[in-house]
Amino acid sequence: MKPAARWGLAALGTVAAVALLASGSMRILERQRTVREINGLREELYRARVGADRCRSSLTNSESSLRELTASLDSLRARVDSFETAEGGRRGVPAAQYDDYLEVFDSYNDSVGVWEARERRLRATEASCRATIEGHNALSDSLQRLLTNAGIGAGNDSGNDPR
Repeated sequence: MKPAARWGLAALGTVAAVALLASGSMRILERQRTVREINGLREELYRARVGADRCRSSLTNSESSLRELTASLDSLRARVDSFETAEGGRRGVPAAQYDDYLEVFDSYNDSVGVWEARERRLRATEASCRATIEGHNALSDSLQRLLTNAGIGAGNDSGNDPR
């Protein structure tokens, strides 16, 4: 073989080796980037799950507290109504019971204000929780797409889905 042909083959072999090495390196770097991205999303998803779980627990407690207050308010309202409806079907509070009536009536009015404030807080918490859970679900979907695109499983790696 002529020296020029040898040089040509050697150069071609060198170019091919460099191309294979570059291609392999690029694949390794891309794989490492994907693994970092997956791990980052998993960490974010874990934090989002903790937030969603706390939110759900807070909502449950707030709803329970509001139900208890509603029952108490209904009881006070029934007592006010019983004072206002005198025996014999007459409307009005008997003079002898007026001080007791005012105490129950004031208690009822104060409780209505408390109930309204708690109900507003519950609605605000619910809206905030909805946003938290939607954020968690978006992260879960992103992680699932990334895993699918990387050819890593098709299951839900995020555990129990709060949807």
